[in-house]
Amino acid sequence: MTDTWQIRFFRDRDGISPVREFIQNANLRAGELKKIKVRLRLLSHSGLKLIVERSDLVDKLEDKLYELRIDNTVNNPRIIFCVLSGKRIFLLHAFKKKTQKTPKKEITIARHRYKQLLEREQYE
Repeated sequence: MTDTWQIRFFRDRDGISPVREFIQNANLRAGELKKIKVRLRLLSHSGLKLIVERSDLVDKLEDKLYELRIDNTVNNPRIIFCVLSGKRIFLLHAFKKKTQKTPKKEITIARHRYKQLLEREQYE
């Protein structure tokens, strides 16, 4: 039995994954894309333990929302995710961080997608 966590991309009602779109279209540098891939792999192996093991990589933003950091790069990309039962991590929102604090606008977008996800989970 495997102990890994499933990394899933949130999809909106039209089937579009905003995080996948961001990764493909945000003009990120090759090094940033590589870091995203490596950190998602770490997240799939460690899950929320990564907050303790590598607090420089994951931060809890608020109840149920976490931020995966890709620091010290030109664009400082961030991915906001949530965790659902069954060891499932959903990537909700991604953006280029330009300020010290995570902008409320970005958290609001992720929170809205989290609520959409919960509504869908209820009916599946």
